[in-house]
Amino acid sequence: MEEILYLSLVTASISFTVTETKLFKPLRDWAIAKNPFIGELLSCGYCFGYWVAFALVALFPARVFRSVPVLDYFCTAFIVAWVSAFQWIALCWVMQKTGK
Repeated sequence: MEEILYLSLVTASISFTVTETKLFKPLRDWAIAKNPFIGELLSCGYCFGYWVAFALVALFPARVFRSVPVLDYFCTAFIVAWVSAFQWIALCWVMQKTGK
């Protein structure tokens, strides 16, 4: 279960960095101009967090349910993304409070 927390922290950090920071703003603007769907995906921390979670769970196979591998993969990725969403919200709140 500890792996889930670690993966969710990494997921929240990556999704926040890509969707909220000035560093990736040119990429988000370019993606919105090229493909509005992909641009929206790169601008939504909650949405992007799911894709990050799916990638991280594939690379670092932490498993919550040790049953059917495909079902276990999807359930674990959803749990990681869901937990990371709360951390992402906390990061946004801190940034807002600090005026960044």
